[in-house]
Amino acid sequence: MPERPAAAPPPLRFLFFGAGAVGSLLGARLAQAGSEVTLVGRPSHVEAVTRDGVRMVSAGKVSSQSVRAARPSLADAGGPFDYVFLTVKSYDTLDAIEQLQLVLRPGTILGSFQNGVGNEEAITAALPEQALLAGSLTVPVSMDEPGTIQLHSRSGGLALAPVSPEVNVAPLVRKLRDAGFKARRYTDFRAMKWSKLLFNILGNAQSAILDLPPSHVFADSELFRYERAAFREATAVMDRMPLAVVSLPGLPAPSLRRAMSLPPLLAQMLLEPRLGGARGNKMPSLWWDLSRGKGRTEAAFLNGAVVDAGRRYDVPTPVNSVLWAILEKSTKLPSEWERYRRQPDRLKALLRTALKL
Repeated sequence: MPERPAAAPPPLRFLFFGAGAVGSLLGARLAQAGSEVTLVGRPSHVEAVTRDGVRMVSAGKVSSQSVRAARPSLADAGGPFDYVFLTVKSYDTLDAIEQLQLVLRPGTILGSFQNGVGNEEAITAALPEQALLAGSLTVPVSMDEPGTIQLHSRSGGLALAPVSPEVNVAPLVRKLRDAGFKARRYTDFRAMKWSKLLFNILGNAQSAILDLPPSHVFADSELFRYERAAFREATAVMDRMPLAVVSLPGLPAPSLRRAMSLPPLLAQMLLEPRLGGARGNKMPSLWWDLSRGKGRTEAAFLNGAVVDAGRRYDVPTPVNSVLWAILEKSTKLPSEWERYRRQPDRLKALLRTALKL
């Protein structure tokens, strides 16, 4: 009697909590590759995904993927899940993990796919027994309307690293490669996340404060000098910690560091066409937080994280300190933002004083 073929393993089950551009792109691609995916997000996004699937726009081409979506209540999310991925803003991390305890089961791996640094440490402190991994998406994406994801480049991919020593990220790397991502494994999640931070802070704080696009910041020789100084403060902190500056898929951080080590005008000549062209008039994440009047931004996990680490490791961070202070005050006092919007000379004068130029 012929042997029956072995039964195929059940599909992996993923939950994305706080699914915006990042979670929806990851979820849609994994669903295309045969995984069972549930997105938990804002009601307008959930309604659009339920009706039309996740619409992905790349180079003028539109594709759609049907994905299960649920409102921001985990009571209807289902489960159990093999992976639960957190894609909320960093300032929402603690509230999110409190809610996620409804779906975290023995054997479930929690993943932090968030910008900035400090999220993994906060999760570990709150859930010390939880299996945890860190991820960084390096594909530039945005969600301009509910249910529709814009991919702004074909470069980039995914970086993954274990936070808990028992977590093996290799199977997930293979799954993400099957889903069409350039996925790479790293051993040190802190080096990975700090190397991503080097790109997250570029053209972000000054652009947000001035209400001007990153291309304007990179084209202005003095503003570029402050971008370079903030970047070099971050790498000096990494050296003292010590953490390696590592290359991520599509983000060659060591090469950028070498370029930023050149004299300011030479560095600007080399980098402005690339950085300005890549970001163009697309406004950065900190600007979106300010413009929406949320009363908080992720600056504490970006420039603020550089300042905090600088204090701990005795590394001066004057530029990041000024930028973080303005952003923190602007989130609470709209009049503070008005002082600097479209007023680069005022910001320059303050940063000159900080650097004693």
